[in-house]
Amino acid sequence: MYQYLHSPFDMDIFPYEPRKNQTAIIKTIENTLAAKGNIVFESGTGSGKTICTIASTLEFAIKNNKKIIYATRTNAQQRQVIVELREIRKKMKDNKDRIFGVGVQGRSNMCLLAKNDPDFAKGTSEELSKICANEKKKARSNKKGKDKGCIYFRNFIEDKNKIDSALDWMRQNLPTAEESIEYCEKKKICPYELNKLLVRETPLVVVPYIYVFESVIRNTLFDWLSASEEEMILIVDEAHNLPDYIRDLFSLRLSMWMIKSCVMEVDKYGDPSVADGKFSVSGFCKLLIDIVGDLRDTYVYNILENGIRSGSPKKSDAFIPSNEFETEILSRLGITSKKLHDIIGDLIAYGEKIQEYRQKKGKLPRSYLHKLGLFLEFWTNLGDAQYSKLVVDAAQGKNPRIEAYCLDPSIVSDVIKKFHSSIHMSGTLEPLEEYRDSMGLPSDTVLVSYPSPFPKENRKILFVRDVTTKYSEIIKDKKILQRMQDHVSGICNTFPKNAMVFFPSFNTLSMFQRNGSFDDIKRCLYIEEQKMSQSALMDLVSEFKSCGQREGESATLFSVMGGRISEGMDFPAEQLELVLIVGIPYPKPTARQRGLQRYYDLKFRKGWEYAVEAPTARKLLQSIGRLIRDENDKGVAIILDRRASRFKKYIGDLEESKDPIKDVENFLIGNIKSTSFR
Repeated sequence: MYQYLHSPFDMDIFPYEPRKNQTAIIKTIENTLAAKGNIVFESGTGSGKTICTIASTLEFAIKNNKKIIYATRTNAQQRQVIVELREIRKKMKDNKDRIFGVGVQGRSNMCLLAKNDPDFAKGTSEELSKICANEKKKARSNKKGKDKGCIYFRNFIEDKNKIDSALDWMRQNLPTAEESIEYCEKKKICPYELNKLLVRETPLVVVPYIYVFESVIRNTLFDWLSASEEEMILIVDEAHNLPDYIRDLFSLRLSMWMIKSCVMEVDKYGDPSVADGKFSVSGFCKLLIDIVGDLRDTYVYNILENGIRSGSPKKSDAFIPSNEFETEILSRLGITSKKLHDIIGDLIAYGEKIQEYRQKKGKLPRSYLHKLGLFLEFWTNLGDAQYSKLVVDAAQGKNPRIEAYCLDPSIVSDVIKKFHSSIHMSGTLEPLEEYRDSMGLPSDTVLVSYPSPFPKENRKILFVRDVTTKYSEIIKDKKILQRMQDHVSGICNTFPKNAMVFFPSFNTLSMFQRNGSFDDIKRCLYIEEQKMSQSALMDLVSEFKSCGQREGESATLFSVMGGRISEGMDFPAEQLELVLIVGIPYPKPTARQRGLQRYYDLKFRKGWEYAVEAPTARKLLQSIGRLIRDENDKGVAIILDRRASRFKKYIGDLEESKDPIKDVENFLIGNIKSTSFR
């Protein structure tokens, strides 16, 4: 029988005055943990999901000798967990030593060698792991001279007093991962190795998703913890992101650019023969380039052997028959399947030699031939049930690729089921059944949706019927785009409030920008760019926020639904009071999307609901969720698309507006938001 804490470690570790629904959330999690069950729950943005989940699981873990693995998608979510732990520790002063957590990030962030070496910084986790192992070996050898291995690891193993001091500092200060890295860099010790010591004693470890769902990294983490899955509780934050994350993690791609990199690699390191000397590695790679190009021409461009185009216009991707790629290789080379597998083995072995050679030269141990061999090995052994095989026309035709796209995120369900319990939470997770089914969670998984704890009268959600971003309708009615432009500029110019305008995609945003749709907006404009760096994006957001805090000034920020701004960024009070959503963010009708919809039709008879409707609703709700972050926030969201009415079941307070400017004005006056609008 599992227990909760009592004296002397008296449980009320919740550090705040409970809001509406928080007591219910905590109680439901407690019951789930006691029953060794799983829970999927939705609670609106700003409702305190993080602190409720931490408080309830931490108490249970300490009492019952369990560990908590808190998995996040972003580093910002990691920081929030540590911040909440600090609040719990403040309340539990007499037992603060037992309130502890460690934020772990990947080597690309935590390795100080990689941080300070541009070449190493580009390495994959596997490549950085090889570099780390080699540097540690050199550091342990105690050789005198120039190459003593990693100085940060050398200090770690040679200066015990410095390590003890660092451990004490971390126990006392409960730092975020970023703060730990900064501290260790100043002390010239390895933060990665320091974290490995700390996770053994902490009840809670905060990690990126990959530490749970990639097998090699997961086993490394569990070795550090010295615990099995049954002794751990898994928390998945922002769980609506997990299915697509898993699909991407388990999908593999072979691009024209990568094959050409293989050719350049053999030009540099040697071009051995394969298949009993019948042809060279470079010849094999050039053949693959031709095949990928031909598959693109045939299935995406619909070009026949005689060069005539047939069928529909050019698409962005297409399905290819299951064995088409391998069949083309075998027929063009005149070899058997067994000989192809021999070639694949040769590519992997030769790639490993190149990796070793580069590592000895102090370079990133990267080999494109090794990656090619692993891809071909995966592709030729791939079953059809959980994957679609595609050819994709990328980079405006310059970098086509073939892709094994993972359809089924429940590929990781066996991993999740091994934990003592799992908790999956998000502000936008409806329909919960879709998430449970997609992830392959047990049928008895607890599904709970908690209403927003904030006053309903603080939020207004409107939509208009006179516009849409549906392509077929825009082609028929040329006035739609002008009406859309009038809505955006009219609302932004009428109300001196910070506004955000979300588009379905960067392509749609760019189209409006090229058409001069932003020219009539008389205020500061900020536009997110698709390839903007994280630091540049944060600067853009900071400047936008500051406009709402200066008297008489306001700004409009243009962004996309499902992007970095629409998820996980807070805009309290005057920093954001108006949200305009241009169109409905339906997935593009690509072959990949059709494959996903067909897969869900075959598995659950719910292809449209699970593959199209649910992810679209979540993107809408995430964007709307930027408005209200606490009980004092107020704001209006307007969806500029008649198709919004289809999502009434997800957005219960959605209302049609015949005159959005008048309706916004009435709402703002009613909430005493402003005394002057026009």
